[in-house]
Amino acid sequence: MTMAQIKYFVTVAKCLSFTKAAEQLFISQPALSRHIRNMEEELNIQLFVRTTNGIRLTPAGSSLYIGMSDMYRNYIELVKKAEKIQKGLDGSLKIGILDQTNVADFMPLIYRYFLEHHPNVDLWFQGGSFDFLVSELYAGRLDMIFTLQFEIKRKESIIYQYVSRSKDHIVMSKYHPLAQKECVTLDDVRRETFVMISEEDNPESAPLILEMCRRHGFVPQVHYAKTLAEQILWIEVGMGVSILDSRTSLKLNPDVKFYEIESNWDPSLVVAWNQNNYNPLISVFLKKMNEILHLENEDIHGAGLDV
Repeated sequence: MTMAQIKYFVTVAKCLSFTKAAEQLFISQPALSRHIRNMEEELNIQLFVRTTNGIRLTPAGSSLYIGMSDMYRNYIELVKKAEKIQKGLDGSLKIGILDQTNVADFMPLIYRYFLEHHPNVDLWFQGGSFDFLVSELYAGRLDMIFTLQFEIKRKESIIYQYVSRSKDHIVMSKYHPLAQKECVTLDDVRRETFVMISEEDNPESAPLILEMCRRHGFVPQVHYAKTLAEQILWIEVGMGVSILDSRTSLKLNPDVKFYEIESNWDPSLVVAWNQNNYNPLISVFLKKMNEILHLENEDIHGAGLDV
């Protein structure tokens, strides 16, 4: 039995007239009668009693009509909901944001847009470390993540788009002796303790910084933080210096000094998603984000695409 047959049966039972039901269904009366007859034969149940004055439901037909009316109504609602989800008008979008990353300049505008224009969409945000965000993205528990380009540019099946072009900085407490200088270079901090994030959380960051230091002729003393939040805490309390991008929320702290440097990797903020994730809300989100940040012509990178 097909959903079309259920539709035909419910309509005839509601009209108690093959003629009126056929008009509503936009099919011929003989074709409608044939569908109902086939349904009765398939179920081995008489659904209607045909009289000279018309038709009426049998007791068995009445029972089926009550149940199938609810079934058909639920089916229609489910289809409508699925169509809305397909169009990006309903459903949920789970977004991960790298710990201590500043997105306050644009994310509230996107959130407000969804509240006003797509009230049936649930935007869900979660902070996390480098490793956590990528793991959750692969597992499908996050639809999109905001992280740094160098961390995900070689990840399999991950595609990304730039959000803002960031620069790297030597970062230290304003109470550090070197913080009195207008310009600080890597040569100035060769004898300082570097605070870096552990390779367990981000296998890219520390090796890149260490290689840059070696090219400048020194190997720094290092304290490894377990998380980005811990790394930032250690900088705030003056345990050492570090290399951080300009999107970190620490840049908003007036008690921390940032000195721009040139690095051999790209610390820009990107939004990334799994190319096998077909949630239509991803494109809805990206379209609004690009409009707000004037990024309509920004390319998509990664996962075998030209970069």
